[in-house]
Amino acid sequence: MLQVRDLNLRIGGLRILSDLSFDIKDGSITGLIGPNGAGKSSFYNALFNLFPANSGSIKFDGIELVGKTSDQINHLGIARTFQDSKLLPQITVLDNLLLGSKYLNPVNLRRVFFGHKTLKEEFKNEKKKAMELLRKVGLENKAHSLAKNLSFGQSKLIEILKIFMYESKLVLLDEPFSGLFPEMVKVITALIRELVASGRTIMFVEHDMRLIAEICDHVIVLDAGSKIAEGTFEHVKSKPEVVEAYLGN
Repeated sequence: MLQVRDLNLRIGGLRILSDLSFDIKDGSITGLIGPNGAGKSSFYNALFNLFPANSGSIKFDGIELVGKTSDQINHLGIARTFQDSKLLPQITVLDNLLLGSKYLNPVNLRRVFFGHKTLKEEFKNEKKKAMELLRKVGLENKAHSLAKNLSFGQSKLIEILKIFMYESKLVLLDEPFSGLFPEMVKVITALIRELVASGRTIMFVEHDMRLIAEICDHVIVLDAGSKIAEGTFEHVKSKPEVVEAYLGN
């Protein structure tokens, strides 16, 4: 599904990613780990061309992503979350979820004026889907509350539910469990597994090795922008270079 080959990223002369290569298999859950500053979030930013790569290749289903805009990459079927919630605080929780809707046909002025019946029906279906997702995680009573009134954990839940709305094929999660209570961790873990069961592929950054061991099929370890190990968690955790760079800290 995703092929990264010899990816290099430098910002202002500083090397961020160096000759990074790995594959992400369809239907897998991959953990991206490493110490702070290892280049984990920078890889996400390079993939979405927020930090344009200096050289190398990132292919998704055979399509080259390097040089494409973030919008083009998203429309190919890739979505991401951020460490901090990116919800719009001044609108409702339901409206934030609806921002993640993927309509069957483009929404434009022509459809608004001449295809309003089908557009209205699609919106009705998307709203129903959003309410079902909120019900799934016990937040249906928050649907019409402003997003700014959500707790930290609830905001993270809504970010992940937006992925369900858009139905992306590849989902990149950036520390989805950080700062959460154990019960909320269980809810998000269940959502990740449900995403995979529905045909999605997941890659996530995480520092809690217990969660990595529990959830991931495959683990990639970065240090100073380079890959130092990959494989199952049991395989990488015993590598001396991994212990020295990260697990032994």
